[in-house]
Amino acid sequence: MHSNDITKRQESENVDTAPSFETLTPLPVPFRHTRCVTYKDEILICGGYQNNQCYSYHTLKNEYKYICSYPDGFPLRRHCVVKIVSGTHRKDSTLLSFGGYENEKKHAVVLRYKSVWNSDEKKEIGIERANGYNKWLPFTDNDNNPICIGRDESNYEGVRAVIGGSNNHLLFIVYEPRNIDVFDLHTFQFVKQDILPCVSDVYYPCLISKLKSEAAMMQTKKKKTEMVLLCNETGLAIDYSEENNAFQFNKLQLCTTIKTFHAYACVCVDDIVLIFGGFGGFSIGISKDVYKYSIAKNKWMKFDCTLPIQLHECEGVLSEDNTSAYILGGCSIDEGSPIHVKTNVKQWTKEHATEKEKRWITEEEEKIEVEKIKAELEEMEQELDIKKLKRFKEVKIIVEHWNRLLCIKLGWIDEFDIIISRYILMKYFKPVKAISAHPNRINSVKFSPNGTKVISASNDKTIQVWDIESGNKIQTLEGHLHFVNDAKFSPDGNIVVSGSEDKTIRLWDVKSGREIHKLKGHLGGVTCVQFSPDGGMIVSCSKDKTIRLWDAKSGEEREKLVIHSKRIKTVQFSPNGQSIVSSSLDTTIVTRNVKSSERKHQLIGRLLLVLSAQFSPDSQFLVGYSWDQIVRTWDLRSGKVVHKLKGHSDRIKGARYSTDGQTIISYSVDKTIRLWDIKLGLEIQKLKVAPKDYVTKLDVSPDGNAIVSSSKNGKIQLWRSL
Repeated sequence: MHSNDITKRQESENVDTAPSFETLTPLPVPFRHTRCVTYKDEILICGGYQNNQCYSYHTLKNEYKYICSYPDGFPLRRHCVVKIVSGTHRKDSTLLSFGGYENEKKHAVVLRYKSVWNSDEKKEIGIERANGYNKWLPFTDNDNNPICIGRDESNYEGVRAVIGGSNNHLLFIVYEPRNIDVFDLHTFQFVKQDILPCVSDVYYPCLISKLKSEAAMMQTKKKKTEMVLLCNETGLAIDYSEENNAFQFNKLQLCTTIKTFHAYACVCVDDIVLIFGGFGGFSIGISKDVYKYSIAKNKWMKFDCTLPIQLHECEGVLSEDNTSAYILGGCSIDEGSPIHVKTNVKQWTKEHATEKEKRWITEEEEKIEVEKIKAELEEMEQELDIKKLKRFKEVKIIVEHWNRLLCIKLGWIDEFDIIISRYILMKYFKPVKAISAHPNRINSVKFSPNGTKVISASNDKTIQVWDIESGNKIQTLEGHLHFVNDAKFSPDGNIVVSGSEDKTIRLWDVKSGREIHKLKGHLGGVTCVQFSPDGGMIVSCSKDKTIRLWDAKSGEEREKLVIHSKRIKTVQFSPNGQSIVSSSLDTTIVTRNVKSSERKHQLIGRLLLVLSAQFSPDSQFLVGYSWDQIVRTWDLRSGKVVHKLKGHSDRIKGARYSTDGQTIISYSVDKTIRLWDIKLGLEIQKLKVAPKDYVTKLDVSPDGNAIVSSSKNGKIQLWRSL
């Protein structure tokens, strides 16, 4: 057989075996946060968020039947339902439902279920209910006293639980913010309460028992219960010892692309966890991606195939024979969904991966190794020492991968730390010098073109020029009558342009400190100024909603542009000098051709207030940020968002590209500066500033080896790469 025929056959087989979803009869009513359990060939749907109805779905008939409703006045707020495992082979099944909001009495009810598909007559159904079947009743102890699961002060909204223990008598309960409790179903008492070692709170987590089948649970007599917890940035392997009444927690490696998500559906087959959809917050939105996680191998994969629609708050259920996974309900946009789909589990658990999936796995491994290196270096804090780095092997893998991609032929050097410095730590910065520059807030800080000087503009109405090496002040430029918002060098470094709240733009001779020109025209405070790359023009923007172009030599106004409806925050020439980009409080980013004044792109931040936009060094991309604490990049050719970089915990104050275009640097009121690798879309370093201060502006030296930042307390901080 020819190689082409083999390739075509393999492609055909891959198409035939590719995972897919079968759309089933829609749910009788839309459900969000529904909880489901299996019973033979049925899926029991036990209410949902603000929906008290319960149904049975017959997997062979593809039909629904009403079972009952929760009692009137019984609020379901993302409750939990588990099936109590019995050691006897009965024709019914007992379900336990519990939940409740913070500072209110928790509910706990049970339902003895007998199949509604065996009772065709309403009379028989009524008899069964009279006998205590198919209706929710209070959960009681052996003396028929009502039992409440959970303390009043606990928040059981989004609670998750699994059954375990040597006699399947223990209920393991996980709830926010970071709690895990053990409730004994025989003694009706809590026997253990502990705190999860999470990096963030758990909201609507995925909690899985490693013993998934009911038969396996009935057969086991082990006094150790093993579980897996996945949610947002948390991945934990949890072991509980009955003999010691103690938990053991081990961290699991989460894939980087799922860390921002929660409220996803999940099922577990043997040691494989399948994850469907999820919610990444309002800034990221709802996912329709599908992931596979191998517990035994601690490996992740993201599939090419996705859910039919974006979905979160949905429920995942595995059939009792482990052949099919069902995804029910959830929320696609704002409303609950009646969606119900199923998929063949074997299609997802097979080892085969497409070329795209293989590339994702390779890139994900690279991201994980970079994260581990970053964490280790952060632990060193100020005592950074390359030779103390433990992850030499991982660094070597990354360097080899980069070498292959770049077709670089390098012989390995005996001193491996040189390689680390060049390929990894070139992006790692360390504070080297602090200058008390101004008595008031600094609004702008910028390197000179040769990287030897820094200029700062402040609320004290002055502009200062500093020598980087010595930290000494070279020049003070005085003349503005109000706050100075911005100041930058000319391309040759001999002139400074500044913009102020006094509505003027001023040009200064750096050497003499003399004012050369005063440019008037703006009717509001000037927020941003910059020379064109050739030094012939100046662009400015103002609170008067206008952008103006000026002749740098004569100081005459060339053009006034009215393209925004609200205050303009920033304006910048593209590095090639052909365009300008502006950002405004009207939520738009606009790029415009300098020569023709033609509007080239208009990017709308939708409901987000876009506070800044900066060109990439090749003029093909923009980086911006908003009040949602997300840094975004846009491709100017398509106008689409390329990256959403999430990590800051408070308002972002700025973001810009490094000089090589491979890194984005952002800074925030959360008192951090963060460096992001653009290729990986990953945070590679976090620099911390003084506890009672935050960064107001930041610049990168022309050679990319230094960062200078300014602060609200009038300080200038210099950072250098190792």
